[in-house]
Amino acid sequence: MNLHKEIQNIKLKRDHFLKSFSPSEISTNDIVIASKDINLQSIRVHKFLTSTGEMGKVATAKFLDTINLTENTKLIELNNKQIEAIIEYVKR
Repeated sequence: MNLHKEIQNIKLKRDHFLKSFSPSEISTNDIVIASKDINLQSIRVHKFLTSTGEMGKVATAKFLDTINLTENTKLIELNNKQIEAIIEYVKR
């Protein structure tokens, strides 16, 4: 496989992951798996939560601040306690 095609495949995988976000269907396992996937782990948490428009950007940024994260925190940087807090936030 050539490099260009590989990059396109990674981009499609990332786009699909972002578009698949649904507050009613998100689980801890989804975030844990993404944080370990080399192609997804560099996605910013804020972008993941707000990319579909279902979650407000300002409210999400304020929430992330309450659990000691920033808008630039990546999925790979999350610990289990933060993941649980994110799931609780999204499901309310």
